[in-house]
Amino acid sequence: MPTRNAYIGTAVVFAVTFGFQLASLFDPKWIQYKSPQPYYTETNYGLFQKCSTLTEDCRRFPQKDWGDCDHDKGSNRWVNLCAEWGVAAIIQIVAGVVGLWVLAALGAVLFTGQRWHAHGWKHVLGLIGVFAGLQVVSMGLIAHVAKTSSMFAHHQYGASFIFSNVSWGIAAILSIGVLLYAKYGAQGYIALE
Repeated sequence: MPTRNAYIGTAVVFAVTFGFQLASLFDPKWIQYKSPQPYYTETNYGLFQKCSTLTEDCRRFPQKDWGDCDHDKGSNRWVNLCAEWGVAAIIQIVAGVVGLWVLAALGAVLFTGQRWHAHGWKHVLGLIGVFAGLQVVSMGLIAHVAKTSSMFAHHQYGASFIFSNVSWGIAAILSIGVLLYAKYGAQGYIALE
């Protein structure tokens, strides 16, 4: 059985991971374009909006009305920018909800009886795995669009893309750590069944 301190450590590490996920969800910097000097402009594409220093404003992204979905029509590229981008955004929202479930599960394990304390790690481990997996799928969709859509030629990944990668990477390491601790670190208490 993982100790109370192990659960507290897991909760702290997961809170940091969840913070990275929330930053990637709300910060509109998944993909960036920076024009060369002397006429510097920057355009940032987030999951829900596009912001530009040229116009000093942000708008919803992607939008059919603005032609965001038409960049690759008639090309041999296998990409549907609007569909893939929208699915990636929905998956990130679901990952945020799962992250809240992980925090609730950790709270339940920490503040309830011995039964949950002894077996709660299995539920926490599963939820953290789902949390990481959802972010991998979302990141993969954005990476696919960025590499195949003509709209993103000469663009680069932004901070939000990196935050998402850091988040799922730490979550994956954390789930492996919880599994190893439950199996080997608490030998006197419980073994995997």
